[in-house]
Amino acid sequence: MKKMMISIIVIVLALSLAACSVGNPDQNPVSGNLSTPLAEYSSYTATDNNLDSVVSVEGVTTEAVEDIIADEPEEDESIYEYELAVDDIIELGGHEWRVLDLKGGKALVLSERILMKRAYYSENMPVTWEECDLRQYLNREFFDFAFSMEEKGRIAETKLSTHNNSWYGTKGGNDTKDRVFLLSLEEVVKYFGDSGELVTRPDDLAFIISDQFNTARIAQTQEGNTAWWWLRSPGMFWYGCGSNHIWAAIIAGNGGIGIQGDYVTNEGGIRPALWLKDAAKSTEAPLTN
Repeated sequence: MKKMMISIIVIVLALSLAACSVGNPDQNPVSGNLSTPLAEYSSYTATDNNLDSVVSVEGVTTEAVEDIIADEPEEDESIYEYELAVDDIIELGGHEWRVLDLKGGKALVLSERILMKRAYYSENMPVTWEECDLRQYLNREFFDFAFSMEEKGRIAETKLSTHNNSWYGTKGGNDTKDRVFLLSLEEVVKYFGDSGELVTRPDDLAFIISDQFNTARIAQTQEGNTAWWWLRSPGMFWYGCGSNHIWAAIIAGNGGIGIQGDYVTNEGGIRPALWLKDAAKSTEAPLTN
């Protein structure tokens, strides 16, 4: 009897180990990267250089996401005469930026290439855009050194909302005010093409959106190599095999939208985005007494 019980225990342990190793939980099927410790890259961290107050994060919510792409209030754009057009390429900070949107006399621009590779966060723990190291870096070190004083004066501070992940329910966190930021999942489908899958998931096993707009989302490094790049939206969060698995959303190397994402401690491509002021002349007549 003892030998039989020992045999059963050994089999159970073996099956448990196999379950943890199948598919390698540290291997991301979207980007293909392995989870590796973050290389020390900056003195700016979320704990000692907060832009806003840090809030606790529970990691996952089961809250239904119905209004994932909120309708923005319409402005009277007829009062603006824009000097730029969508898809124009401009130079800023020595790099090329593509115009994605024109609104309220301002222009939303995204770096045409991946400017650097960095981790989203330095620790494998639940984190939102508000708290992550990458946000601190972009709005402090990158902003300070990438742009001239004149260029800094043209970059608007923008209120951002980061929605919960519409497939996994992971919390997006508090609204933030940033000068430099990453695009969200909702902004990617808005500006690069929307197949409807972000709101209507094809099936419960889907973890990436691969559609007719993949090519438009492919990005290259400054050396001309295709690479995946970070979004600010949360990805999947799960606990398994004795450890946390914390991910943030990405655009894969083939242009697919990684709703599942990649480990926050992995170094991914960075395409900063920002709103430029004074992108238009107002045609509105001045008020008179």
